[in-house]
Amino acid sequence: MPPRSLRVPCDWFLAQNAKHCQIEAALPTLNPALQKALAELLLMRLFDDLQEALAGIAYRLACGAPYVDNTSPTLFTAPARSTMAARTMFETYNRGGRRYYVKWSKTTYIKDTVKHVLDPTNSFTLACDAHALTISEMQIVRNRIAHRNTTTRARFNTVLQRYYGGTPSNVTPGLLLIAPRTVPATPLSRYLTATRVLVKDCVRA
Repeated sequence: MPPRSLRVPCDWFLAQNAKHCQIEAALPTLNPALQKALAELLLMRLFDDLQEALAGIAYRLACGAPYVDNTSPTLFTAPARSTMAARTMFETYNRGGRRYYVKWSKTTYIKDTVKHVLDPTNSFTLACDAHALTISEMQIVRNRIAHRNTTTRARFNTVLQRYYGGTPSNVTPGLLLIAPRTVPATPLSRYLTATRVLVKDCVRA
């Protein structure tokens, strides 16, 4: 039987986030090239941790684990008996006989993953909706770091447009993440803060 508390994935993510914040705080002491490289690695790790936390919360909700105020989640089916069973439930329940690949990297994917098991009025889904822009932006930057091709460049340009009002070709993901022009907080700092808020919101009723 899995831990029945949403605090497990929530507290794990907050601890990971705190470690990332320590590294982020030390970036200005490094040379610019190393700052950009580490900022990119930090963003990728943060996004991976976020997806793992969201999955952990969703699986436990599907097992009937209560929110932190002891309110029970509203499910469309009987609670799963384990987190593995919860994943299988997300993959197969009401899927018309087809197996669905669960995804946590974008709000539309998250909602499609949980829609047949979790009522859309649950705090988890509402929180992901409220933070959709942050999740999407992080995914775009992450994909640009991992896959440097024309498709990821086109999507990355939408983020540059938001911050620069244009698409300067010399701005890499690393430079964007630590860009001083986005004061009072760099995008990396904003992502660290926003993901803490998101995960906390996901475990509230």
